[in-house]
Amino acid sequence: MNISPKYRSQDLRKGRYSIPSAYYHIIICTHQRRQILANKRVASIIFETFDWLETEKRLKWICIMIMPDHIHTIIELGEGQTLAKILHSLKRFTAREINKQLSRNGPLWQKGYTDWGIRRESTLNDTIRYCYANPVRKGLVKRAKDYPYWQCKYEMD
Repeated sequence: MNISPKYRSQDLRKGRYSIPSAYYHIIICTHQRRQILANKRVASIIFETFDWLETEKRLKWICIMIMPDHIHTIIELGEGQTLAKILHSLKRFTAREINKQLSRNGPLWQKGYTDWGIRRESTLNDTIRYCYANPVRKGLVKRAKDYPYWQCKYEMD
């Protein structure tokens, strides 16, 4: 009898640790992949929250791509911070503010998140380009520069 092990999202985090000053590509999805993020009011809350986290030296954001049902971000982790702490703060605050803005109740974010450590500059550049092209791949726009819910510290073509 061949029984595959069951994996739970919290098990994926076991044995991982956060490295200060390291770069991470993170994806955060809405609860049940609801398409509620890509509007001006919601995007503003998300961008302002990342700015606040940066002001508090908890992270430095490189780019933020807000898709209708998920966010791609690349951050540099601040000293003494962990991904779990930062994302808990981000998700908790934005959920409260976005729910208030949209006059809705209930969970906004899926539990957990997906993250990849970025070790090389070439990988960082490729990941930024991947995030930038996401709305084109999803058929939301023909040209990435036409997508309004994107911020990056670097100039894109």
